[in-house]
Amino acid sequence: MGLFDQVMGAIADPRRQASAGQMTQILGDAKQAAQQNNADSSSMQQAMSVIGGFVRSSLQEKRQTRGDEAAQSLIDEGAANGAAVIPHLFNSAQLTEMIAAVTQKTNLNANQVQGILPMVIPLVMRFLSAGNTKQGAPSPGNNPILTAFLDGDGDGDVDMGDVMGMAGKFM
Repeated sequence: MGLFDQVMGAIADPRRQASAGQMTQILGDAKQAAQQNNADSSSMQQAMSVIGGFVRSSLQEKRQTRGDEAAQSLIDEGAANGAAVIPHLFNSAQLTEMIAAVTQKTNLNANQVQGILPMVIPLVMRFLSAGNTKQGAPSPGNNPILTAFLDGDGDGDVDMGDVMGMAGKFM
């Protein structure tokens, strides 16, 4: 099942934190981040794709070297503490590489990208945390949204920009 299917499944699962309202809020916050940084929706979607790829690589590396709990812990931290998670995900060279990749793929300049990163990365973390089990609910296992995002089957078929675009159309 793809990432979008996992999100829809988490929304339908009363044991998961995901809700249609939460997804709508995340999409609204992404739109607001774009507006505050003079980015059009197409550029923002492309930026989300690139940023999501960097987040995925970082989380995959953390999961591989420190286990599933380390990746989940970063998601929880980013969802709760926003941009404070950025230095735990990326070193300065990785941030520079990510900014360059976003500017290359979009019509955004480096200043715009630097402006959206502290807004977008926490949105990605909030999005991924939607698959967490609600407090007090019986645990149905690992976070399916995180598992799909990290592409457990290895087919490379994950793109944050596409998921946000599909979710925007659905919501």
